[in-house]
Amino acid sequence: MKKITIVLASMMMLLSLKLNAQNERVLLFECFTNTGCGPCAQQNPALDALISNNGDRIAAIKYHMSWPASNDPMYLHNTVDNNARRGVYSINAVPHTVVDGIRFSDMPTYLTQSMVNNYLAVESPFEMRLGYEVDAAANTITVHVMGIASTAVSGPVRLYVGVIEREVHYSSAPGSNGERDFYSVMKKLLPKAAGTVLGDELEEGDYFAYTFTWEMANIYDMSQLDAIAWVQNSSTKEVYQACRSSETFEPYFDNDVALDNVSNVKSMNCSGLAQPKVEMTNFGNNPITTADFEIFVNGESVATMTWNGNLSTYETTEVDLGEVGFAVEAQNTMEVRVVGVNGTNDQGATNNYASTTFVGTGDIAGKALKLTIKTDENPGETTWRLINLETGAVVLEGGPYDQGNHKYEEVVELTEDGCYDFTVYDAGGDGITGNGYYIMKAAGQTLFAGSDFGGSESNEFYYEVVANVHEQEDLNIGVYPNPSTGIVNVSTTGQQKIAVYNMAGQCVFEGFCSGTLQLDLKPFGSGVYAIKAGDQVWRAVVQ
Repeated sequence: MKKITIVLASMMMLLSLKLNAQNERVLLFECFTNTGCGPCAQQNPALDALISNNGDRIAAIKYHMSWPASNDPMYLHNTVDNNARRGVYSINAVPHTVVDGIRFSDMPTYLTQSMVNNYLAVESPFEMRLGYEVDAAANTITVHVMGIASTAVSGPVRLYVGVIEREVHYSSAPGSNGERDFYSVMKKLLPKAAGTVLGDELEEGDYFAYTFTWEMANIYDMSQLDAIAWVQNSSTKEVYQACRSSETFEPYFDNDVALDNVSNVKSMNCSGLAQPKVEMTNFGNNPITTADFEIFVNGESVATMTWNGNLSTYETTEVDLGEVGFAVEAQNTMEVRVVGVNGTNDQGATNNYASTTFVGTGDIAGKALKLTIKTDENPGETTWRLINLETGAVVLEGGPYDQGNHKYEEVVELTEDGCYDFTVYDAGGDGITGNGYYIMKAAGQTLFAGSDFGGSESNEFYYEVVANVHEQEDLNIGVYPNPSTGIVNVSTTGQQKIAVYNMAGQCVFEGFCSGTLQLDLKPFGSGVYAIKAGDQVWRAVVQ
């Protein structure tokens, strides 16, 4: 299952939706059942009739439980999602039906049409739309759902999407209760059982639009596939609105681009360069032929570009934004925004941005570097390369490997200061799968690691060589006494920047010296320290 795109935005222009108009409520029926439950077989026919008699005003989904019969096949098809929704309501008996989270929670035999009528009369603060496509060749179903809040809503609001099989018919009963016909059977919750966070405070006009794709599993009849969605307060459990699929599903706006998943940005960066990519989805009625982008790093605009093409409604494409340069800080945020669509403003207002974060690497001074590669079942697909970005030289490289599911370790020795790029490649395009991984450590501490990276993944780090220290015959000229009990004097000509590193490569002191500087290294313990002054480095021993 891959989430294609996600966006949440506040809308000022609603075009086809007139705010403050009453939204027709669709009730959510969440039903808990089991093929070995006698009362379920007795009560489900009337429940199914009640749902059917109310047409499009009820969105139903049935979760199969593991008791009283643990071999219920519809439970075993998706134990995670079935159990997750059971946990939401602390269900401990079947049959059990929950209506809109809080309006009704009991055996379905107590539900009446009169009660349903009363529930339907409650105005909803959301208008929602949903459609889907089934690709039999790819064995996938793609669900599009969007909505607008017509009034403000407080609380932790989440969107839930359920793929269901409208009817499942067995030639013989799969359980001991004799039932052979099952309806609205839950197959998958998208993108996961926990739903998607919409926000803690939604204002009037807040707009959301999502597309999710699921690779289908355990489907009896693809022609019976369907999808529903609902918006729920994850704290109070109140369902604000539910939605069934519609064959006439249309977007709210003509020009609406959504961005997601800024990629190809290294999690560690010292070069101040990146070649970001972003996923762009068309949630508007019109094809997207041009889109204008602006890229920001730490709030500063660093680049603009224009995409040209032809992107149909609900289609997604990856946009290569080209190379951008920026000033690296300790913590960084890159944000990509769409500032124009088809030569005009994006009617989605603020739903057209996506961001990612990364760190700026400080000096890794004199640390011992070790690379570990744990191969997967296709070791010949894995290779790696280490490049000095300042010289462009390939310093080290490795792979392809011979042994599958084997751990390879290599000490990485660098002899020049510089910003380095480490890139790992997988010729199969699926990273190092299974229990495989790569990890780069400095003095035993993880710099970066990964496994599921597609065709390649890169990280940068800045390395400063201090291991091959400058030795002097008369250490009293620069650092004295040496060895010492912790009090060390540093002597320089003119003002020099002083940096002291322990043997793990950690900087324990930074400052300036004009003539003579006295350092107290006792708090850092005994051992060997590297003291750098200008372009000279001395080894100092603390006993």
